[in-house]
Amino acid sequence: MSAARKPAAAQPAPAPIPRRRGRPPKSDSPIGAEPMLSRTAILQHAIALTRTMPLDQISMVQLAKDFGVAPGLIHYYLGGRDKLVSGVLNDYYRMRMSRTPALSGDWRGDVERIARLSFQVALENPGVSIYVASHNRFRLFQDVEPGETDYGMEFFNRMTSAIMQGGFSAEQVALAYHLIAQYLVSTSMAEASRQLPAYHQAFIEEKLSQVPAGQYPGARFVAKAFSRLSSETAFEEGLRITLDGIEAWRTAAAAPKKRKAKAA
Repeated sequence: MSAARKPAAAQPAPAPIPRRRGRPPKSDSPIGAEPMLSRTAILQHAIALTRTMPLDQISMVQLAKDFGVAPGLIHYYLGGRDKLVSGVLNDYYRMRMSRTPALSGDWRGDVERIARLSFQVALENPGVSIYVASHNRFRLFQDVEPGETDYGMEFFNRMTSAIMQGGFSAEQVALAYHLIAQYLVSTSMAEASRQLPAYHQAFIEEKLSQVPAGQYPGARFVAKAFSRLSSETAFEEGLRITLDGIEAWRTAAAAPKKRKAKAA
C-alpha cells in the first residue's frame, strides 16, 4: 500500500493591490481619445451644446449628468463655472482667429473680412452669441490656464491693428473697435434669437395689412419690404454704414489741411 500523500503546502495569499487615494490626475486629451474624464472633454461637450442652447443655461449639474459623474468632478476638472464660461468663449474667439487672414494694409478691406468671418462664427454658435449680448464677464479677455493662449486678447489685437492701418488716432481706433464690436453683437443676437422680420414675415404682413393706411401711412408703406428683411441684406448694409461713418473721420481730418494749402 502506497504511502499517504502529504497535503500540498498552502500558497501564500497574494498581497492586496494598494488603493490609490484622491482623484485621478487631470488630462488634456481630446474628447473621445480616452475614457477618462478631462477638462478638454468637458469643454468640448459644452461647446457643442452652445450650438443649440444658450451658454448661461449650461449648468455644471447638467454636464455631470451627461458624463455620468458627480457634479464635484466637473468642478474639479474645470475649477468652477467661470472657467467653464471662459473656456467656451476662448474657443469661440479661437474659431474667429483661425479664419482671419493676415492683414493686407487695406484697413477697410481687412475690417470687412474680419467682421464677416466673425458674424459667420456667431451664426454657427448661437448659444455663445446670446450670452455675449447679455453678459459682460469674459466678453473679450479670458481666464486661461498657464501656457494657453487668450484668443479674446488675440482677436482684440487683430481688429484694432486692422483699424490702425487707416492712420486713425488712438481715440478713433478705440471708438471704431467699440462700434464695430457692438454692431457684431447686436446683429449676431438678432439672428441667434430669430428677431429678424423675415422669420415672422406672415405675421407682420397680416398685422400691418389690418391697420388703417390713413392713420399709419409709414407702417403700411414699408409693410412688405420690412417683413422680408433678413441677415443677408441687413448685415452687409449695416456694416457698410458703420464703416462709411468711420471713413468719414479721415475725410474730416484731411479737410482743414486742404483749406490751409489753398489759402497759402
